[in-house]
Amino acid sequence: MRVRPPNYVAWLIDYLRAEVREEYADAEVGNKEPDTLALPLKKPLIIVRDDSGPRRDWTTFGRSIGVTVLWSTKQNDRPAMDLALLVASIVFDTDLPLVEGSPIASVEIDGCNGPYAVPDRLDVARMYLTAQYVVAGSA
Repeated sequence: MRVRPPNYVAWLIDYLRAEVREEYADAEVGNKEPDTLALPLKKPLIIVRDDSGPRRDWTTFGRSIGVTVLWSTKQNDRPAMDLALLVASIVFDTDLPLVEGSPIASVEIDGCNGPYAVPDRLDVARMYLTAQYVVAGSA
């Protein structure tokens, strides 16, 4: 019997967008970083990258994500870190499996890292974090 992995990233982006916009109404959340960034950024940018992972058993799959937060400037990186900490609290939340419609079966605590600053050639504060999940497929 075939088991289809879920499109958990699409679900997570929609969920993250709704949660973040409670505090950052104009935040952009997606899965692709623009080819060109117009600086200074007019609004925060959050990019969720699917890092995939192995099939764990008949119906579950190990999956991980990387999340980049771009906002503010290198010299004034606190707004970006504050936003990245909020994002971390959302994507690390062990109650994600309880959210209606969630394909996430569990949050793997030891796969949750960051956020931390990473270098960027542009004058923008770039923060990065990772999260790891077990997701449930469907027949």
